[in-house]
Amino acid sequence: MKRVQWIALAISIGLVLLLYFGFDRKPESFKAVESTRTISVQSTSVASLILDARSGLEGPLESRILGLENQLKTDEDNPEILKELSSVWYSAGYPAIAGHYAMEVANLEGTAESWSIAGTTFSMGLQGSQEEKIRSYCLENGVASFEKAISLEPEEPRHRLNLALLYTEEPPASNPMQGILMLVDLQKKYPEEASVLFHLGRLAIQTGQTEKAVERLSRAAELRSDHRETWCLLAQAYEMAGDNKQAAEARMKCDN
Repeated sequence: MKRVQWIALAISIGLVLLLYFGFDRKPESFKAVESTRTISVQSTSVASLILDARSGLEGPLESRILGLENQLKTDEDNPEILKELSSVWYSAGYPAIAGHYAMEVANLEGTAESWSIAGTTFSMGLQGSQEEKIRSYCLENGVASFEKAISLEPEEPRHRLNLALLYTEEPPASNPMQGILMLVDLQKKYPEEASVLFHLGRLAIQTGQTEKAVERLSRAAELRSDHRETWCLLAQAYEMAGDNKQAAEARMKCDN
């Protein structure tokens, strides 16, 4: 092949590569459709939960929610209305919907605490439901909320702990140990954090690791002696270990 032909071929290949990799190959209309579809899926998920829940509402509760929704139509960026809606839905027994409104509050306020509240609300929804679509919705949004809180307060262990607990409640199929490993990492970084030791001890009881349960819960009780639930779990751990004397002492503090 002559030199001129080689040059022409190289230019042709270069143009093809430029067209393929150098430009966005999706027309604007396609991107708009995809964007709309994404928003629609998210909105439909929330709308579907609310639609299903409405059949269980009646009387003053239904009127209260409808009244707040009407207020929101004319004042959609009012965090107080959104907080009230979240509170009412939570009290009615629908934490997944309450989490949605809590997340709307967090989007407006932009604080780590508001994102943590949203995540915690979704976590309650996950724990309180066996329905797959609700659990999936709560897990996805709970993870997003806690990750946002972590990004705003990276040195606050509470947010990372809550995220880890969410993963222990619903372990990812690709990494079923993710939540536990996150807790172990937290315990290494914050060895004196009583809440981390408490949950590691609780999980140790569930998995029959008696020695670890006693070790972690006894240390948690030393660090947070007024936490009744720690003493109750520690009594259970001592009973599993066959230490009746220590179990009785812990049980007394659990019962007081």
